[in-house]
Amino acid sequence: MSLSFWNPRSVFAGFDDDFFNTPTMLGVPSLAASANDQLRHSSPRYEVTENDKQFRLAVDVPGIKPDNMKIELENEGRVLHMTGARKVQTDTSFEEYRFDKRFTLGRDLDTSKITAHMSDGVLVMTAPKKETLPPVNQQIAITVGEAPALMDETADVGEKKKT
Repeated sequence: MSLSFWNPRSVFAGFDDDFFNTPTMLGVPSLAASANDQLRHSSPRYEVTENDKQFRLAVDVPGIKPDNMKIELENEGRVLHMTGARKVQTDTSFEEYRFDKRFTLGRDLDTSKITAHMSDGVLVMTAPKKETLPPVNQQIAITVGEAPALMDETADVGEKKKT
């Protein structure tokens, strides 16, 4: 099972999404945001564990309420997309911190059974692994003669309407 970042805007695999969302100065990412920048991007820490039966992703999201998060599967269940935000009060104003993270999931997971639980600022997502069946050898009989013509989809629809 593999887990990796997914960034549709980049050819740089493995870089954090937030690297490409930072402010730029003359086309170069700036390490310091301007004093007027009230929207901050952050990258939550995460831990991946797995065994023969399941996969588990634990993400630290302190101060973020479940109502301020969104988790969805994209790209036919192959990409897990997480977004969230929280507001922090400073002396005179509020600052908003956001995260937007995508993980590519392996094909061996049953993504229709993913669960998510939040406790003490940690979001834990669990997905069971698909049952792997042993490979089956099947012998195919060879028929002598011409192969049948390619089936036409419109002919099949017309036959179903007649019955």
